[in-house]
Amino acid sequence: MAPARLLDGLDPRAETPLETNYVPAGSLTLSKDECGISDEEWALTSSSSSWTAVDANLDPISRFSDLPISHIQSQLVKPLLSMFPLLRPFANLAKARWIRLEYRIVKLPGFVAIRVWLLPDDVDRRILDRIDPKLRKARQSLLQQLDYSKDGWIGDRGLDGNTRVASPVLYDQEADVAKGTLLELFNNIPSPDPSPEAIPDPEVLDAMYNILDSNVDGLTSTLYHYQRRSAALMLQRESTSEQVVDPRLVQVRDQEGGKWYVDRAAGVVLKEPRFYDGIKGGILAEEMGSGKTIICLSLILATKHLYALAPELYRGGNVPVRKEVGSLLDMAASAITRNSVPWLPIFTAAETHQGLDFQNCVKALERNPGVYFVPPVEPRRSGRRSAMETQQTVALPDTRIYLSKANLVVVPNNLVQQWQEEIKKHTDGLEVLTISRKGRDIPEATELLKYDVIIFAQTTFEALHKNSGIQHTPLAALHFKRCIVDEGHRLGNSKIGAKSNLLLGLECLHFSSRWIVTGTPAQGLFGVEETNGKHSTTNGRSGTPAERSLSGKQESQDLQRLGSITALYLKARPWANTSYEGGDTPADWAVYVLQPEHSSRSSGRRDCLRATVNSLIIRHRLGELSSLLPPVEEKVVVLDGSYQDKLSLNLFSMMIIFNSVQSQRTDQDYLFHPKQKKALNELVHNLREASFFGGSIFTDSDLSKAIATAEEFLEKKNIPISTEDDSLLRKAIEFGHVARDNHLRNVSKLFHEVPLYVSDFPAGAGEAWSIDSKGADLICSHASMLVALQRVLRESLNDAAELNALLNGGLVEEGRRQRSKALGTASGNQPGSATPHRGSAVLAGNTKLGDTVIPGRSRTLMTPTKHKEKTTGALSDLDGEREIPQALAKTKVVSTASAKLSYLIDSIVKYQGEEQIIIFYDNENVAWHLAGMLDMVR
Repeated sequence: MAPARLLDGLDPRAETPLETNYVPAGSLTLSKDECGISDEEWALTSSSSSWTAVDANLDPISRFSDLPISHIQSQLVKPLLSMFPLLRPFANLAKARWIRLEYRIVKLPGFVAIRVWLLPDDVDRRILDRIDPKLRKARQSLLQQLDYSKDGWIGDRGLDGNTRVASPVLYDQEADVAKGTLLELFNNIPSPDPSPEAIPDPEVLDAMYNILDSNVDGLTSTLYHYQRRSAALMLQRESTSEQVVDPRLVQVRDQEGGKWYVDRAAGVVLKEPRFYDGIKGGILAEEMGSGKTIICLSLILATKHLYALAPELYRGGNVPVRKEVGSLLDMAASAITRNSVPWLPIFTAAETHQGLDFQNCVKALERNPGVYFVPPVEPRRSGRRSAMETQQTVALPDTRIYLSKANLVVVPNNLVQQWQEEIKKHTDGLEVLTISRKGRDIPEATELLKYDVIIFAQTTFEALHKNSGIQHTPLAALHFKRCIVDEGHRLGNSKIGAKSNLLLGLECLHFSSRWIVTGTPAQGLFGVEETNGKHSTTNGRSGTPAERSLSGKQESQDLQRLGSITALYLKARPWANTSYEGGDTPADWAVYVLQPEHSSRSSGRRDCLRATVNSLIIRHRLGELSSLLPPVEEKVVVLDGSYQDKLSLNLFSMMIIFNSVQSQRTDQDYLFHPKQKKALNELVHNLREASFFGGSIFTDSDLSKAIATAEEFLEKKNIPISTEDDSLLRKAIEFGHVARDNHLRNVSKLFHEVPLYVSDFPAGAGEAWSIDSKGADLICSHASMLVALQRVLRESLNDAAELNALLNGGLVEEGRRQRSKALGTASGNQPGSATPHRGSAVLAGNTKLGDTVIPGRSRTLMTPTKHKEKTTGALSDLDGEREIPQALAKTKVVSTASAKLSYLIDSIVKYQGEEQIIIFYDNENVAWHLAGMLDMVR
């Protein structure tokens, strides 16, 4: 018989891999029928306690016995491997010497045991081709079918024996016991425990000790101990080249006790693990209010004197050539800056302790900044003509990139001022550039080198990339020390094919490390303190199928967002691998990290998920954080609702009564029927919103229709009801008339605003600025109208004639114009009108659930910077600094129609001078009303 042809064009006489290089992995067990052997041939075989090996030609080799191989036994192996469909692909693996096989015949009860040895991908690559996709697919299938049990390996387990082991046995490694939800894994991330001994650079080590001792030069506040540990661990992750095992691999035990590594999803087998560099950055996810900003500032200050290092790929490349021979001083300075030697503390210490003057050296270093050069990207060729054109193109010059000590901080617009205030409050000596206005010119690259921190408003950064491209700005010529994106969880919304402008802009820049600062990396990840195991019950796998399904869906979305952050922004390997990179393989986050319950194509392990989350996120456990911070005094304030509050909330009671009585509390159109859970949830949502302010929840038409239906129900008496229900319905109808005719509720619906009461309105113009066209000592207006009034007065403060004109009739005309404008916007006559979301349920009694009206226009907070206050003559300048005009001196806002809003504004005004205040709210309407009041009180 001619020898079987080897695959991949391998010569049969080529060098053969050593038997010791194969891994004894697992076994297969086939019945007599599965082998395709006839009863007559099977009767001629005999059981053997020895094993028969198979060579690359699929011929048996007697290795373990001196007995000759029978003709039947010799003919058995080829049908065994070639005829049976289950094993046919594995025959090609044996021919290509990717695997070694041995078999043993057990005549009774009648099966064949097959041992499988695997040749790892990182062994004998010189001898065998290891990239054949068909063979890889066949081996992947083999890995899924192998029995990894000891009984199967020795051939003692028959077809009816012990249960097979479907997965390789872990080797000296914690079993995959990470149970519970993603939320539980998030709340059990090990608290930061920095290791100074892991820092090889003495300058970085000093910086870490300074952080741990809260002795950072320029930091004017003392860090809490947990803040020191978080900042120190951030520095450790930036500065250590820690090697991490490829998370796709599992370390397992072979049948002889040795170790090997397997990626079953991709069919990869390795003798030694594959390593990647740990990420230079991550997610700082400390709890809200724990001082994440000051943690970042302490890190920035501790490394202020350290410049970014050039990427290894470009170190030792093109050295800048001077037009003429430079001085020894300049050449030495250039060598120092190109290698990012921290020269500043050396000179500072010498000047301080020895009285030496190094100003000439400092100037030489400043005029010779460190640089490296990036070669141009080779243009892609789409055809022969393109290739010829490319050859004729003039070679593009390398791009010069400056090594900077600057930190790029991208923050939401509303946090720009907070960062500025935190820098002023906690630091001294930082050079800060803030870019928060569109159209502002960005300084040249050499000017940007002077700054320690560059704060960018997020929308300005996005607009800059969208309009002109970040790559065309001086920012692209700098290699920043680090990038910090505050509230950066929004980056998780990006996809490979749908990246946000923020992410696209960041990809155009150069950073040594990347950080995201957010208390909630994903929507479902937040701090929960586990108490007596109750956390597991509440957030674990318990609950109804619907609750588990909702939890699984939220987990899947949260993991996908984390995957986008990890791969697209943090550039963590292997998740950031691409198919264009030779010698590496892309890693599909959805396959390896998402769990089987999240997706049918996921094969992720819980230990891989846990290790990945732990490597990305820095945070303290909530229980530890509570013991480290000063005690929190909790005070519950019970508010007596205003008349409008009570009116709004009682409307829900009225609608529930209408529905309950007319549905007899039994029909499917009854609000509390099991099939009306969606409607009930919507009503509860609207009720929560109305507890803040409900003046716009129910429309006049909804009220009139519900009242008329109830009155008709009582009049016709088609359905008998109890005396109690009759009385209840009549009281509800009576209240409905009161609510429908309430003047203040009606005008608040016209403007979609919370009514405010203003006393002593200036110049008798109260009627023109009121929302109900009533003028008196106490008028009713709203925040947007009063902000417009402030703006009008502010523009006239420095002009006595113009101010007098306003106080002598001009305010009346302006008030009417502003009132007309506000009415037009609220009613939808102008762009940005409010948009109602109608309840979809049709319930008994024509009852409604309430309409949530989301304002379609945004508010722009008018809180100015100090520079603006000095140049615009803002009203705040008058408080204690200038004499207030007599006509304005007594005017004040005395209350609102919402008890909650009045309480919040009073508390903010009382404490804002000394305290930082965080307000939590349920929905956009609450944020809208709060923003309007904060805008007004400045």
